[in-house]
Amino acid sequence: MQGDSGKLVRTVGFWGLVAMCINAVIGSGVFLLPYESYKLLGPFSLWAPLLFAIPVFILALNFAEAASHFSEPGGAYLYAKTALGDFIGFETGWMNWIARVTSLASLSNGFVVALALLVPSLKEGYARAAVITVSILFLAVIHYLGVKYGAASIYIFTFGKLVPLIGFIFLALIVWKSNPLPASFAVPVAANWGEVALFMLFAYAGFENLGVPAGEYKNPRRDLPMALLVGILIIAVIYVLVQLGAMSALPDLSKTDTPIASAAAEIIGPIGAIIVTIGALMSMAGTNSGTMLEGSRMLYALSLGRRMGPISYVHPTFRTPSVAIIIHTAVALALAIPGSFRTLALISAGARLVTYLMTCIAVPRLRKLNEGFRTPGLIVPILGVLVSLVFVITMVQEPKRVIALGIGLVVGAVLYFLSTPRVPAG
Repeated sequence: MQGDSGKLVRTVGFWGLVAMCINAVIGSGVFLLPYESYKLLGPFSLWAPLLFAIPVFILALNFAEAASHFSEPGGAYLYAKTALGDFIGFETGWMNWIARVTSLASLSNGFVVALALLVPSLKEGYARAAVITVSILFLAVIHYLGVKYGAASIYIFTFGKLVPLIGFIFLALIVWKSNPLPASFAVPVAANWGEVALFMLFAYAGFENLGVPAGEYKNPRRDLPMALLVGILIIAVIYVLVQLGAMSALPDLSKTDTPIASAAAEIIGPIGAIIVTIGALMSMAGTNSGTMLEGSRMLYALSLGRRMGPISYVHPTFRTPSVAIIIHTAVALALAIPGSFRTLALISAGARLVTYLMTCIAVPRLRKLNEGFRTPGLIVPILGVLVSLVFVITMVQEPKRVIALGIGLVVGAVLYFLSTPRVPAG
């Protein structure tokens, strides 16, 4: 089967991209990670979303500039391949796909955690496995049938997650049951900042994949950079206000693994927990929908022009990379069912560091392609490289993560050399 059996369809405009950016980032982080960050930082976790928004925005500026040079699918894979060569590009894309598929698996586990607040029996055993399987297969079918259906699901889920979140913020700040500010200024010097950095990176992660399905955007070079920046600013504001509202309702967020739902219950009773839990479910389903779109497109982009079997096949009727979607779904299921939210989230965060670092390194060389979006001088790419390296240093403090990252890179290298097209003799 040939990769040119059909062409992808350009259907997504600017505000659709903003919605996709918000959807890609606001998944489990805003609903589940306050619990993890409070365990690590205590009251100072109030400032964690604001503190880590700064390095994330630097990285987003680099991705915005890199994205402005291309209209083709591939995202960080395309940026690194163009600027740094085919091998580094492939490794970058491969690690990006690992980050996407582990993120899908992780959030599928988070989906079960949130759903168990309503139906506790679904948290374990065969019921848990069934919920994970159905939730992933449902999204796979939607994206298999066409990008317009996949994009529509993302818009619906984004709206569904933002309404209860914004409602929670207003209610929590109006009721203001307690003031978390005085205690929040004590910096926990002995905290495991490496762990905090990786968890907050996971909470903000997802924006880097907005350029992957660029072949299905109406005008990616014009719309994508600004959509990235607008989306990150909106996300930062939401994260900070949600954390503030939750901590005002529940002084100790470490006592519940569903902190926002529990805070809503504290403010307006059980109905609040139900509403927020529904929002959390829509949030994680929406992020998983975006991950299904972006992860399958990364596999598709990696396969173009390479000997990777039918992965580059585009369905002649639905105009979707159907084989890539099937493979992405199967691997996600294989990881999600035996895995856990915490472990898979950390693996995903570690794998995406390659994506950040290579894109920031590529930006200065990409400027030679065309005018595009520009940040002033070299300060933003340099800061982006430094931010990425700081995250890498925090990750290497845990040997198991380094081993997992090394295995991923080795597998990517083997796949690269096995799939390299033969050059015709003469």
